[in-house]
Amino acid sequence: MATAPAFTGNLKKALAGLRRINLDGLRWHVFDAKGQVLGRLASQIAVVLQGKDKPTYAPHVENGDMCIVLNAKDISVTGRKMTDKIYYWHTGYIGHLKERRLKDQMEKDPTEVIRKAVLRMLPRNRLRDDRDRKLRIFSGNEHPFHDRPLEPFVMPPRQVREMHPRARRALIRAQKKEQATRAKEEEGAKNVEITA
Repeated sequence: MATAPAFTGNLKKALAGLRRINLDGLRWHVFDAKGQVLGRLASQIAVVLQGKDKPTYAPHVENGDMCIVLNAKDISVTGRKMTDKIYYWHTGYIGHLKERRLKDQMEKDPTEVIRKAVLRMLPRNRLRDDRDRKLRIFSGNEHPFHDRPLEPFVMPPRQVREMHPRARRALIRAQKKEQATRAKEEEGAKNVEITA
């Protein structure tokens, strides 16, 4: 059996707050963020953190599982969010509203991008801090939890929405029209061969 690579990151930060969590009976899900869309990944993480994937889910009970997110630096976003999405915060002084674009935040700390996306999907109640402690995000693929029973999380397939009825009818009409024009062209070609 191959030995796990040594963790070279900030071990104190990676293990912070674990003593406050009752780890008995928790499953450890590993999410690979490489090539994943930020919002879709964050929504799946939020579901696991709340325990909504379990039949024992109750909104007032904390029964979510541990989530380890790897390769946070390789997350992708759709559209022009990399330059258009802006994070705002206020220092507390008059006129000190700060802002940072997503591209700059990815260069500074890519783990914070995923953390903010997940935390903003969680309900704002007393369980939120405990759920935040169960989320561990790493910018690379190294983590210090190799001694735990890890389960790789498989993202569910994306469901494509059904086409609007009016658009579907227009598509069918266009296909029938195209078939009719093809049939007329073939008949015209046969008639030319017969007369020649």
